[in-house]
Amino acid sequence: MARPYSLPAPQAAPGAGTFRRLRSYLFDSWPGRLFLAALAIRALAESGVPLPGLVDGLDVLVLIGFGLIFGYRLARFLVHRLLWRIRTKLLVSYLFIAVVPVVLLGLFFAIAGLLSLTLVASYMVGTQVETTATQLKAIAHTAAMGIASDQRAVTEIAERLAPARALHPDLAFSLVRGEQVVAAAGAAPRTLPAWLKEKPEFAGLVRDAAGDTIRAVFKNGTVFLLLQVPLDDVLTRPMEARTGIKIVPGVKLETQVGKHGVRIGPGNAEERRKMRLQLRESEKEPGMTSFALADRTDWENGRAEVEPLQIRFQPMMLLRQLSPVSRDIGNVILVRGLTFVGVLFLGFYAIALIIGLLLARSITGSVHALSVGTERLRVGDLDHRIRARSRDQLGELAESFNMMTRGIQDLMRESAEKERLEEELRIARRIQMSLLPQGTASMPGLRIAALCLPAAEVGGDYYDLLPLSDTRLGVLVADVSGKGTSAALYMAELKGLVLSLSRITESPARLLSEANKILSANMDSRSFVTMTYAVVDVASQTMRYARAGHNPVIRLEAATKKTHVLTPQGLGLGIDRGARFDEILEEAVTPIASGDIFLFFTDGLSEAMNPESELFGEDRLRAVLEAGEALGTEELKEKILAEIRSFAQGAAQHDDMTLVILKVI
Repeated sequence: MARPYSLPAPQAAPGAGTFRRLRSYLFDSWPGRLFLAALAIRALAESGVPLPGLVDGLDVLVLIGFGLIFGYRLARFLVHRLLWRIRTKLLVSYLFIAVVPVVLLGLFFAIAGLLSLTLVASYMVGTQVETTATQLKAIAHTAAMGIASDQRAVTEIAERLAPARALHPDLAFSLVRGEQVVAAAGAAPRTLPAWLKEKPEFAGLVRDAAGDTIRAVFKNGTVFLLLQVPLDDVLTRPMEARTGIKIVPGVKLETQVGKHGVRIGPGNAEERRKMRLQLRESEKEPGMTSFALADRTDWENGRAEVEPLQIRFQPMMLLRQLSPVSRDIGNVILVRGLTFVGVLFLGFYAIALIIGLLLARSITGSVHALSVGTERLRVGDLDHRIRARSRDQLGELAESFNMMTRGIQDLMRESAEKERLEEELRIARRIQMSLLPQGTASMPGLRIAALCLPAAEVGGDYYDLLPLSDTRLGVLVADVSGKGTSAALYMAELKGLVLSLSRITESPARLLSEANKILSANMDSRSFVTMTYAVVDVASQTMRYARAGHNPVIRLEAATKKTHVLTPQGLGLGIDRGARFDEILEEAVTPIASGDIFLFFTDGLSEAMNPESELFGEDRLRAVLEAGEALGTEELKEKILAEIRSFAQGAAQHDDMTLVILKVI
């Protein structure tokens, strides 16, 4: 009967029983109990229960440690749980390979573009400051030269400074001759610092107690004219209208060099507060906030510094200003052109993304189908088939899986059929063995040992011991051509014939002749039987025998201790149906004496082969008989088998082996 098909139980999906293990960890292990104890102590501390300082601090350390451990394990669990499916892994890898680099590149180019625009804006602000200072210096030069040549022009200083007032309405100036202030307006300084007294002129951004201003000084002998305008949004309003760049006033930024590098920011807490307010106000306006660097001179000591100026500008407006063509064409090129290129790029990328997702879905769908198929196979469902949706390697793999399951089904059916046939053959073997003589045959004056070893489950060899009277024993050994079931059936038929004919005739030749007539009429033309039949008469001390094409009988004479073969002529049963068999068949009679040994055997003994395909041969059989002359029949039988097995050196038995040993006593 076929055994039911079974496979190992499938493993549980990742994460199965996690909460049960967590509960067991918290309540059944000492680390879990320590965590719960620390949690309880922390709850008591939060509720106001006084605790010793050591305990109060220790529970925090325990909770932090367990928090780190649980966080690490939770992260591992989530990653393992979320990335268990191949589809998720492939999509995440595609996201990191295809999407994230594009986003990072976009951010990189955006930041690089903004930094470039910031540098351009910084350059334009610095240029504006230098241009204003140069203009003030030219105005101061013209005005001071006029005052030096014409004393009456002092009363007309306001008219001569009209171009400077056009730059800024809050123009401040001071006209000094010697130590006397001739004319002044605003908060312009009335004296020059020591570092400027040796210079004929000066123009630039300066800082003093009044803040950041642009000043220009021109000296002509003992007369100097100082012009000053504040650096505010009024001064930069034309630049803002033209480029969109605006200086944010009211915040003093400082450049500080420390051990951590260069820092640009407000100088004190008040400046930082003002800067935050300015940023909140500026964020309401369009554009982005940055800073520009301009050369600044300290008015007190003449030291040159870099002045960070907080600015706000509109990138698109600045780009249109930088365009070498008209604003309309620049707008088309910069805005519409870049928009078109960006949309086109995003379109192609979206198509590539969709194709990538479809490919990932195709791959992971096939892998998922294979995973489901293997799980169904693990539980023994051999009828499950995978639908091969794609004509690629994965599709061929799915078809190979289906072919494998069909092959397993065929193998299981063949295995079940083979087991059924093997069971039937085992039954046939038991039946066949039951047809052979059971137990140890005995007769006064004889010692007998016999053996039959089929090469397969059933064989075609047959031997029998037939008591014909109190002093007569019929001995036969036969070999049906071929092996297997057909040979076993012919052997069973032969046993019935011999049992019947042995009661009718006492002549071995006559028995073989009658058996040939019956078998040749019913046996397949490709089959035949070789057989030796002998009648041993212990009363008359003779053995009458005939041989139908079988192996000779080997006799060991006790008197000479030598062996010789008994080979009367004969033809195999079933080969010839007429007189030819009877014409060839010969019956012989030989006397027997005490101590004589007769060996009846089939060709399975003499044709046993070793790994080099060398035959054991009859000569070796005769040598074994001569060497075991003093042994009993059972010991001699075992010696023959031992010699054959030693000669075969583990080679498989290729034919049935049968022998009958008679020893006269």
